[in-house]
Amino acid sequence: MMIAIGRIELAAAAWIGFAAFAPALAQPRPVPAEVEQVVVAGFGQITIVTYKAQFVSADPATRRVVLEGPLGRRWAVIAPPLLGDLSAFRNGETLLIRVAPGIVTALGKAHQGKPGEVMSEVAVNDGLPGWPEGFGIREVTLTTIFVGIDPAAGTVTFEGPDGNVRVVRAANAQVLADLQKVNPGDLAQITYLEGLAINAIR
Repeated sequence: MMIAIGRIELAAAAWIGFAAFAPALAQPRPVPAEVEQVVVAGFGQITIVTYKAQFVSADPATRRVVLEGPLGRRWAVIAPPLLGDLSAFRNGETLLIRVAPGIVTALGKAHQGKPGEVMSEVAVNDGLPGWPEGFGIREVTLTTIFVGIDPAAGTVTFEGPDGNVRVVRAANAQVLADLQKVNPGDLAQITYLEGLAINAIR
């Protein structure tokens, strides 16, 4: 069950959750149209970020969807199977993209790569039971700067693909144990699940 507990309209905010084609500083980041705090059974309070973008193209084989923001910046996301037939989207139509952080499933010290580098991004059919209706799930493996851990809250803090810090719940005690091998400031490789919903405005 999901219960909305707050809603904040933003004129400008940090980009959360998208892997960009170009370095974050090369072009303006996508600006959220809305940020909503919700409560999800088994997860507690989470933040859902909504973006507006135009559909550019989609690859049915890889399910990679190319989007374009209001300022002309393009980025891509992997559309989970739950989001259906990508051929239903029309070139140039406006889409609402909602992103919600899920859980960290693996973490370790990285021996190569650079901060913000997305190593892999795949769509999965399950992994977050009880998630809000209409959200598919994707798994992202990211090379990033490890910031810290809160054992009491069971959360992991790290830099996202955009360089902005995010706090995501650890999936289990093993992930928290693995964190003991990584120190704040270390280059780490983190795998996490997050929710993604894409809807056309028609």
